[in-house]
Amino acid sequence: MTSHVENEIAARIARVRAETERKRQQRAGLATARTAGLARRHAQKLYRQANRPTEETTVPAAIRSALCPSCRQERPARLLMTINISGSPHDLLKCGESACELLWCVRADRPRTAAA
Repeated sequence: MTSHVENEIAARIARVRAETERKRQQRAGLATARTAGLARRHAQKLYRQANRPTEETTVPAAIRSALCPSCRQERPARLLMTINISGSPHDLLKCGESACELLWCVRADRPRTAAA
């Protein structure tokens, strides 16, 4: 026959073991959630890096020679963007001459004509 004190000690040991097991399971669950969260964050970061727009797509900086309507000379012109006007593509150009800096549109699908 066991005494009352031994029963209390056994109950206390059982409570401590149950609490320890509960904390271990809680830590395991948190570690699983943390691992899943890290995987999601890494996947999202890789997705953003793969789909990040480059400078060429956001601000095309192609420089080409074009006949500036204002200067009436062949000047270097910067291609700012391509836009659609009435369903046809147009290039928006900016004159490279610092005194002029005219903005104008030319049809993108037409070949360039030779200078006269």
